[in-house]
Amino acid sequence: MTIDAHFAAIEGNGPHHVLVLHGWALDSGVWLGTRAKSNVMDFTWAYLDFPGYGASRPSQPADGVDGMAASALSAVDELGWTSFSVVGHSMGGVTALRVATLRPEAISRVVALTPVSPGGTPLDEATYAAFANAWDDPGAAIRSNLAPGIEADDLDRLVARNRATMDRPTWEAYLKNWTSADFMGDLSRIQSPVAILYGETDPFITADYLKPTLDHLPDGRLVKLPSVGHYPMIEATAEAQEAIEKALRA
Repeated sequence: MTIDAHFAAIEGNGPHHVLVLHGWALDSGVWLGTRAKSNVMDFTWAYLDFPGYGASRPSQPADGVDGMAASALSAVDELGWTSFSVVGHSMGGVTALRVATLRPEAISRVVALTPVSPGGTPLDEATYAAFANAWDDPGAAIRSNLAPGIEADDLDRLVARNRATMDRPTWEAYLKNWTSADFMGDLSRIQSPVAILYGETDPFITADYLKPTLDHLPDGRLVKLPSVGHYPMIEATAEAQEAIEKALRA
């Protein structure tokens, strides 16, 4: 089997297996802070880099959210996991939901952290171009559109890792992937509980934006994380990891 997505790290010896998926602007390094605070006795954490990111370079970006989910499932199959939970951030959050629709019988829990919509995020031409061109100055775009309260040094590290772990073609390919997701009607297949966590100060992923997703889930709940934006795992590391593990245990 050829696998075009790779695990950057597999940590822990716990019986509860957890697949962890990153978002658009950064590879699995976005989880470095929460990894240091994770429970490795009760959980085993597998941190995936999508094709074209981090440990999966060089490789061609996945084709659509379905391609991302297929890469994730292929990588999990290599581990021999037949039952697992999936955690995802933003673009990885919508992919976590897609994984759960494709293999519902294997999924114990889904935790989607500030996820983009399974119904896609239609952007007009000018807005789409602004997202694509944010590659030129991702720090400004993140602060203005996603995490207005993020600390300057945290933002600097995020941008530096962005430059070290991906390239512009990957940025543009995955922008197309997450904005064009189209499987809202398949959410009814998910058999497991789904927790959707969002940041109180996130200007983009709001409760109103998430409502259609929540309405389509058989067993979904919305959890607000106070005083953080689109990157809770960076802005409030301990609190984010606590909320994730609480949802995994629920």
